[in-house]
Amino acid sequence: MDSKQVKLLEVSKDTLEYVNSGNDDAHVVMCSNSSTFELKEAETSNSLLLMPSLAHGTTIEQKSTRTLKKQEVFGIYHTYYEMKLTKPKLQSLRNVLARYPYKGKNSELAKDPIGLSFTELKDMIQASEEEIINKLQELPAAKLRGKWRLLDVGFLFAWVSYLDSILREKQLTLEEVPLTDVEDWMALYDSSDINTKCISLFMEVDGDCLKWNSTAVSQLFALYLLPELRAFDSNDFFTAWQQSMPIGVTASEDDLNGVALVDYDSTPSLVKYLPEFELPEDINERLDILFRNRSKWTLQAITPYVQPLTDNNLNVAALLTKYARSSTINGVKYYSSKYITHTQ
Repeated sequence: MDSKQVKLLEVSKDTLEYVNSGNDDAHVVMCSNSSTFELKEAETSNSLLLMPSLAHGTTIEQKSTRTLKKQEVFGIYHTYYEMKLTKPKLQSLRNVLARYPYKGKNSELAKDPIGLSFTELKDMIQASEEEIINKLQELPAAKLRGKWRLLDVGFLFAWVSYLDSILREKQLTLEEVPLTDVEDWMALYDSSDINTKCISLFMEVDGDCLKWNSTAVSQLFALYLLPELRAFDSNDFFTAWQQSMPIGVTASEDDLNGVALVDYDSTPSLVKYLPEFELPEDINERLDILFRNRSKWTLQAITPYVQPLTDNNLNVAALLTKYARSSTINGVKYYSSKYITHTQ
């Protein structure tokens, strides 16, 4: 076996599991501290010669006679790799963290810290350090004892519900309570790091003033109510959904965008569990699933599902123009599959 053709690579257990999980469609990337570049092979009609050194015309001494010099060529190439700035696909970050869900301090039985260090995440995720950090801030993820974990939906639901029960008992709204009081109350529930993360996820903070982030809270409660059934009678769902909300939060059907969809064509009408983070990152595969669940989408409804796939060159509208078909009905623009699909 030619040792130049086969290379041995030692990897960690977590990295091996990630490789074996089926991520064989990923391209090679190069990362700076803040950006990710995709390497793709390109062809050229010119022959590229690889030489150890080459004298350029401006450096050749001008003489009356010419001297020929033997030049060794190490290789002739008709392809090369070009480096293009790309938006990294960070769904894998959530997937690897999901192996280590955090369900609250009372559920922690292991003495040793579990989860993934930031160094391990950098080794596993094809993205720059800054992009990984930014995504961790967006995700319901937190670092405990030096390891990153994904906060369980059930835990987050219980966290919001616990704070709401305190407010109800005291007959207060969140807007009437300073941030320091919330931090003191929730200190009994979990660690300060976890509480700080939950506050950033579900509240709008202006100095010491607080307000529920209605969309974030509504989506959390939908994610908590829907998964086991996958589909829910719409009348029953909207009733249970609103009744479970904290004081001051009014759920809107628009809040379901990116989390679930309402199928009014079925009898009875159903709310279907369809979170963006569970869909494939390939644009064609993702759109195929979306159009099988709903034949026509408005731009507002489909944007949360397409936005994560945009890059520096293509925004949501451009991606849909390229991969979907548009039509206008009663003055409203809809997007549908370029191919015939059947609604499930």
